[in-house]
Amino acid sequence: MIGLNSRGPAVKDLQLQLKAVGCDPGDIDGIFGLQTQAAVKAFQKRYERVADTGNYDPETAAALAQALVIKPHTVTPRVLEPGAQIACKPEIWNAFLALVELITKTPVCYGPGRGLFRDGTWIITHGPGALGSKKWQSHQGKTYPSFHCSSWTNFFLGWLLRRNEQYTHCGNIPSLFDLCEQTEAIHPITGGGAYRGYGSHCREIKPSGDARKRTGIADVLDMRELYERRATLPPFLVCGQSTRFESGWRWWHHTVLFAIDHASPGAPMFRLAADGVQDSRGWSGKPMERIDITPATIPGFDRAIFRGYGVVSADGSYGGDRPLAPVVIEA
Repeated sequence: MIGLNSRGPAVKDLQLQLKAVGCDPGDIDGIFGLQTQAAVKAFQKRYERVADTGNYDPETAAALAQALVIKPHTVTPRVLEPGAQIACKPEIWNAFLALVELITKTPVCYGPGRGLFRDGTWIITHGPGALGSKKWQSHQGKTYPSFHCSSWTNFFLGWLLRRNEQYTHCGNIPSLFDLCEQTEAIHPITGGGAYRGYGSHCREIKPSGDARKRTGIADVLDMRELYERRATLPPFLVCGQSTRFESGWRWWHHTVLFAIDHASPGAPMFRLAADGVQDSRGWSGKPMERIDITPATIPGFDRAIFRGYGVVSADGSYGGDRPLAPVVIEA
């Protein structure tokens, strides 16, 4: 834990991260003074599950890492215009449905696991970083194959776009709103290893303004708009989600995947996400689930708003001539 009067590189990194999420720590000097403490408290107040102590504890660290995954973009993104969707090739869509079946029926649950690419195969792990990472705490007192929200979306994009041996299993998409801007850099949280962005495959979905009429918030999408526009959107949407609680909004704290079946009548749409919490008891272990988006289920998301990217491909293959690698689950 880092607190008042702490000093050193870890404090400097914390100050940089606080500044990146809009909480001003003062000078980036590696000294945990009163202004840095106030910035930590301001950040903690955004999250119901994090106590606003002003100390940088594990729960705050987890929330901050998640907040850094989805941050406002600083450059003009490529915007996906209506009518720009390209359907999947059938073999890609069928492989994706097999992946959905695997992770929901196993099931893969909410936790610190990630994807690894080894010997031509994608492996969904129990814990972070390596096979056999099972020394972590869950509500159930046991480990299981797992993703948290951004490790799931990072894995999905790495698999779909055939990053394979170039995939970085750091767990998080470095920043959802940098997906189009960076192709290789030092990971901004861990400071180690190169990560690869997803380049021209990810284009921002420009809100129509309809969601603003319903939510009162500019430049966002809501579930109704996503559903109503599904016929003109790509088959896969990676979205940052904010949720409204009684205490206020939790801004861009979650990443989810939407899929649209353009080959079926009516273009059915569903949501696939790693939902859950990490708290003092550990990881919650909620199973990943598929939720069909229909007029009947839309009201269940009336407290959610989104910013998102369509994952596009010029010919619907997503990875050129390279075959999709098989996916297995760590025993």
